[in-house]
Amino acid sequence: MPRSGTIGNADPYRFFGTFAGLPFWGGGFTLLAAAPGVGKTSWAGRMILEAASAHIPAALVCYEHTAEELKFRLHQQALASIAGAHGQASEEEIQRRMAKAANAVLEPANKNEDTARSIEERLINVYSFPKYGDALVVVDYLSLVPVVGLTGMVDPMRQGGEAAAELRTMSRRHGWAIICPAALQKDSFGDGDTLEALWGDERVSYEADRILLVRQDGAKKECGCGNLIVNTLKDRTGPTRVWNLEFFGSRFFVALSTEKHLHDLKHVPSAADHVQLEIGQQ
Repeated sequence: MPRSGTIGNADPYRFFGTFAGLPFWGGGFTLLAAAPGVGKTSWAGRMILEAASAHIPAALVCYEHTAEELKFRLHQQALASIAGAHGQASEEEIQRRMAKAANAVLEPANKNEDTARSIEERLINVYSFPKYGDALVVVDYLSLVPVVGLTGMVDPMRQGGEAAAELRTMSRRHGWAIICPAALQKDSFGDGDTLEALWGDERVSYEADRILLVRQDGAKKECGCGNLIVNTLKDRTGPTRVWNLEFFGSRFFVALSTEKHLHDLKHVPSAADHVQLEIGQQ
């Protein structure tokens, strides 16, 4: 007869927020897979802005960009959220939007030194992230997270799997949601949606709770913007789904399907416009 016991956490998939259209739960590890330049880092950056605006501890740890580059990208995202892909807004309006996410952590990382463990310690000891509690952490990207073994740096083809295991352990240890952009193998950029397309060893796909594959959907527009389609390759929390997005390339902004009208937005109503409208209605 099997023994019964008490489950410590009756709901291991307790969702604490939806940011940039993607729901997150404590202890979850998500991979965001795509070819270079598709918009995976931009989508992840928007998630951080929205989480911080909702007063959730949020951090973007990036191995590819400097702090200044990250700030510029998020500035452009704030502009896009107000004025769309090509409209304009005042700097005052942009700064007001960015101020809502002022507590977001933008942390450039060194691919030769900053291991998963060092990232974990810095978030807790320097930025006061909870030792256990809701938080959203982006580590960009998986193949650059250094892993040190007994004989030195781990072989590049095994590095991704080891890094994924360490990040997943971190997410569970602290109850954080961790999302990590990941690379596709070059010869699979145009292939179908399979877990084998991920760069690295088999542990990369095994360790993740959720894997989303981002692909360009059709040709880009003349302005440089383009549609994206996101397919779920794996999801331990429930049924798979598909996202239809649009990438405003020059503004590093990924728009949801309900926001595609922002692409053609040319004029943002100002306070003066609202006053004139009220006068006209009297």
